[in-house]
Amino acid sequence: MKPQIFLLLWCIFNAAILSSAEKKVPEIPGMVYVPAGEFIMGSDEGFLYEGPKRRVWLEGYYVDKYEVTTQQYKRFIDATGHTAPHHWKNNTYPKGRDDFPVVRVSYYDAQLYAKWAGKRLPTEAEWEKAARGRDGRRYPWGEIWNDNYSNIAFWLSIGWPKKVGSYIEGMSPYGCHDMSGNVKELTDSSFVPYPGCLYRSDKFGSKYIV
Repeated sequence: MKPQIFLLLWCIFNAAILSSAEKKVPEIPGMVYVPAGEFIMGSDEGFLYEGPKRRVWLEGYYVDKYEVTTQQYKRFIDATGHTAPHHWKNNTYPKGRDDFPVVRVSYYDAQLYAKWAGKRLPTEAEWEKAARGRDGRRYPWGEIWNDNYSNIAFWLSIGWPKKVGSYIEGMSPYGCHDMSGNVKELTDSSFVPYPGCLYRSDKFGSKYIV
């Protein structure tokens, strides 16, 4: 089977073929490996469109350990001539923001970055398994919310990003950071109902991306 790789904006690419048991996987700098197998996807406790909860099987893949930073995205801008985020000045980000996650990029921008990096965006299922592990936990770190484990702005949803990896305790079971807070992250999946979902919405379809 072929493990795959993705970045945390995020993206994926094909790697070396592994044994079926996946006893030993090569290390890839800046990435962690999510082994093949089932995991629990969805929730029966949140919004109606989040269910029903079910088991999903995925091949093994690699995922970026951190969100894509402004410094990484700047390399893409410089190499390709792609338009920089509109809040950047003179095609560069504000001073002192090297290790902050890149923001205000579109789905189209994210796809082009991923292709340039030799990767791709993850599916919703791949992102969710990397974030929650196999046991369907509520948060990357477990079942109980902790304000100190994630960069979340509760008051009017107004807040500011922090450097990637600022919340060690909030790491996912596979070693991914900032998967419950900091900034929004894009997948390559359309917003469609899960199998067996009875909820209906005019937003379902190919127009919206998870």
